[in-house]
Order: sequence, then C-alpha cells, then structure tokens
Amino acid sequence: MDQLSAMRTFIKVVESQSFTKAAQQLGISVAMTSKQMLQLEESLATRLLSRTTRRVHPTEAGQFYYQRCVALLAELEETHSQLTQQSQQPQGTLRLTVPMDFGYLHLAPSLPAFREQYPDLTLDIEYSDRRVALVEEGFDLALRIGTLPDSSLVARPLAQMEILLCASPDYLARRGTPESPDELRHHDCLLYTLSPLEWTLECEGERVSVRPQGPLKANNGVALTRAAIDGMGIILQPTFIVGDALRSGELVRILPTWHRDPVRLHAIYPHRRFVSAKVRRFIEFVEQRFSAPYYWDAGLI
Repeated sequence: MDQLSAMRTFIKVVESQSFTKAAQQLGISVAMTSKQMLQLEESLATRLLSRTTRRVHPTEAGQFYYQRCVALLAELEETHSQLTQQSQQPQGTLRLTVPMDFGYLHLAPSLPAFREQYPDLTLDIEYSDRRVALVEEGFDLALRIGTLPDSSLVARPLAQMEILLCASPDYLARRGTPESPDELRHHDCLLYTLSPLEWTLECEGERVSVRPQGPLKANNGVALTRAAIDGMGIILQPTFIVGDALRSGELVRILPTWHRDPVRLHAIYPHRRFVSAKVRRFIEFVEQRFSAPYYWDAGLI
C-alpha cells in the first residue's frame, strides 16, 4: 500500500463524505478508493470510517487521523514547494469559483497577465453566483462578493465596491428624477434577486429602507444594467458593473447624497496550517490587480 496515496484518498473521503466524490476528485475508480481505505484500516488495526447508505463519516479515531494527515501532508507539500522553488513558480491546476459578473467583466481580462507570470499553472474556473460547498466539491479557492455565511473557511478581504442608484437619461426624462428614497416606491425598479428585498440607504446618519417594485427581476447584474440603459427603470448596482455606463453618460446617478454600505470582494479557502503556493499566488495577484484606489470607482466617488 502506498501510504501517502492512501492518506490523500482518506482526506478526500472525509471532506467529501463520499467514496464516489473522492474518487472523482482524485481521478481513480470507486473500487480503488474503497480498497485503499480498507487497506489503511487494516494496517492501523482501527476503524476510521463509519459508512451509511448516503454518507461516510470519520469515527473518533478517524477524525484524529484526518487532522494528523492534513497537517502532515500540508507540511510535506510546503517542504517540497520550498525545495523545488514552487513558491516562485506554482504548478498544477488551481480550481476556483468566481462571481459571474465580476469574473466576466474584471477577472477574465486579467487572466493573460496571470498566465504570463505563472505559465506552469492551469486554471479551472467556474463562473457562478451559487454558494458552492468548497471542500466537498473539490475547489481550492472561491472569490465571493457581499455578506458571507458563517463557516470554518478562511475569508480574506481583497477589494471594495460602492453600490449606486442609477437610471438612464431617457427614463428620468419620462418619469422624473426621485428626490428622496421614499419616492422610489413610485418608480419602476429593476431588482437583483440575490440581494435583500429592501433597499437600505443612508445619508448623514439617517437610514431609510424601501421595498422597491418593478417590471423586472434577474439574477444577473449585467443584464439589469442593460435593461436600465434601455430605459426600463432604476437599478441599485455596484460600481464594478455600472461604472462604465455612468462615465459614458448611458446611466445617471440618482440620489447621490444617499448611499448603501459598500460590499467587499473576499477570497475564501479551507483553513490549513499551510496554504498552497498556487492559492497564495492567485490571491496576491487579485489583491494587487484590484488594489485601491479602485479603477471601477474612477470619477464616481
């Protein structure tokens, strides 16, 4: 039995709670996964896994062994990284998930520069706004915008985005420009389905919440921005989406003295004593690429 291979397989089984998912992530058969776990338990004379029809869970001994395996393999990877200078030139595949709009508008155009710096690293990117199960689905890293759920994952803030109210000149010419948050109730508002139902705005310490109504709801900020440019209504969207349209005059900011709390871009990754070089380098790249002052805010804030 290859001890290191068995340890890596065991970690994947525990984290995914499934022989099948672990096998898929490792690129081996389910039969091989099961065989390795059986051999590992026999070599230790200890039951490590408790199997049910749906899930696989570590026993008390298995949980202890899992924690030790994670620490040992992370230390081994770090040692190997230092000896092979992988910390300067990371290798392999980095699997990450990024928000659809930010990924398309800002991250994707930056990827050639990252590729030039790290030619031996392959990126496997899922552009999606869904909340992935990072460890269970085999992701190394996630970029996320907005409020984060409580979890055992590490969240590192990277950048900030202001959120602005805006509409097209055509819409405002037809419907008038709201002079207060309360007047938004009488306007067509275009709603982002992944945000709270209420728009909460603040001005000089006063906070007002409005429940907007309108002809369109969508789970894509770029699509809502396009609809606003075409005169369908008012949007509340971050500057990384509406910045160009505001600067070009296709959209006009409304209620400029009122603002919403900005949102942050975070890097999310599993808690480890040692973070892999590929994850570190990608986070550093994003942090430097999108550092303050944020270019999407230029001329707006």
